[in-house]
Amino acid sequence: MGVSMHKETIKKLIILFSILAIISSWITIITSISFNPWFKLNGNAFSDLGGGSYINGHPPPKFPFIYNDGMIITGTLIFIFSIFIAFYSRNVIEAIGGSYFSVSGIFLILIGIFHEGTYPHVFVSLWFFILASISIFILGISLIRIKKNSGLFLSIFPILAWIASYFIPFASTAETELYGILAIEISVLVYLTTL
Repeated sequence: MGVSMHKETIKKLIILFSILAIISSWITIITSISFNPWFKLNGNAFSDLGGGSYINGHPPPKFPFIYNDGMIITGTLIFIFSIFIAFYSRNVIEAIGGSYFSVSGIFLILIGIFHEGTYPHVFVSLWFFILASISIFILGISLIRIKKNSGLFLSIFPILAWIASYFIPFASTAETELYGILAIEISVLVYLTTL
């Protein structure tokens, strides 16, 4: 009975911190945009809200700490719920998927630290999406024997999302990032239904 109660507590913490991460990401983006009316979804990158200047093709952002600190907070929340996934895991593969997701959280934190205009920014930004996709794929594989439909969806969805992104004529980096964010958040919500 003690073990099942422990699992139930961890399950609640996974749900809590994943929902907080999703909310945090949107509060960060929407608040940052509200202070920077020059930002255009079809002409900028979300990272323009955290740094750079006219040399990067946009005005210097007002209150860039909102975006950068928001990425650090959201990345920390992702790291926390991912660690709980590893503790909750129903098999070794699921634990590996949670571990990969925690690393993607670290890369989101690094986006806030290495904001636009710093050398590592493009690298950490790209690898956040790559690592999140790998972790979702691994979590999907881990669930195929437990929750077949959800497992198949999570193992196929990131691959199809990357392939589709190649053919979608996005007008800006922000549109591409929005696509990636939504794909990750949909995947997380599907994963939560399997707990």
